[in-house]
Amino acid sequence: MPTPHDLPVLVADIGGTHARFALTQPGASRPDEPMVLMTALYPTLEAALDTFLEQAGHPALGGAALCAAGPVQGTGDECYIAMTNLPWVVSARAVTAATGCPRISIVNDFTAAALSLPHLDADDLVQIGGATADDDAPRGILGPGTGLGVSGLIPDGRGGFVPLSGEGGHVSLAPGNEREISLLFQLMQTHGHVSAERVLCGPGMEELYGALGALDGSPEIGRPTAADIARMAADDSSPLAREVVEVFTGLLGSVAGDLALTLGARGGIYLAGGILPRWGDILNHRLLRYRFEAKGRFKPYLAEIPIYLITVRDIALIGLTALARRS
Repeated sequence: MPTPHDLPVLVADIGGTHARFALTQPGASRPDEPMVLMTALYPTLEAALDTFLEQAGHPALGGAALCAAGPVQGTGDECYIAMTNLPWVVSARAVTAATGCPRISIVNDFTAAALSLPHLDADDLVQIGGATADDDAPRGILGPGTGLGVSGLIPDGRGGFVPLSGEGGHVSLAPGNEREISLLFQLMQTHGHVSAERVLCGPGMEELYGALGALDGSPEIGRPTAADIARMAADDSSPLAREVVEVFTGLLGSVAGDLALTLGARGGIYLAGGILPRWGDILNHRLLRYRFEAKGRFKPYLAEIPIYLITVRDIALIGLTALARRS
């Protein structure tokens, strides 16, 4: 009779645009190639999960761990996430009914991403400035995608780490120069409160494009997507798109510096999400680093902290694998 350790575990990362489902085989620390489904094509998590399980041949499972964009509510078998950017509810009870697994782990998507950090290799990272990370110190992670995810890892005093589960992407955005002050005022006219996530995500790039154009009194025609803006910035066909990328980079560096100060993240700040790895050379490392360190008296403190750009895909699934095996 096989034990749970002899069976694959199900891991799933449910984002606002895509849901990624995968199996991790016994003894493996990384999952098989995931199946990626567009969430807009499925009314519920259960419908998408049924599609994956059917394609996988309805395997016996040793465990299951899922993450989604939103805060975890409830405990035990009653825990769930009512997603922030998608009308889905990710619940332990529904996953148990679909898979037969009695114990389901459900965490915030960036809690799962944080859990992956001890399992990343040097080849999975590009260091952007700073010194050598302190492996025993807290680490922070944030990443712009459909939204802005934020989390961290805190030493537990026993050689391990405890992940944070919060909603740090919704902190108030702080401008760092006159242009950004004007931008903040412009956005406040529409939104009232302006969070970091309001601009530091895919839809936020589109928001920046419209707001910066309006500030100059000459908004460009059309409403390009985030991918269009990045492409126009890369080929230098639009000064406005280029400014969007620069403003985005500067604000991201500032928010990353705030996270480093809040956590005391001498173990490093890690940048994830679906946007930055695709940017290539238009990500201005010097500007990112400058704004990260531009915290007055604490510039020398931040100058020692490395920033890492995560280049490997599906880090949440790597973190969920560790969680499922531990559970």
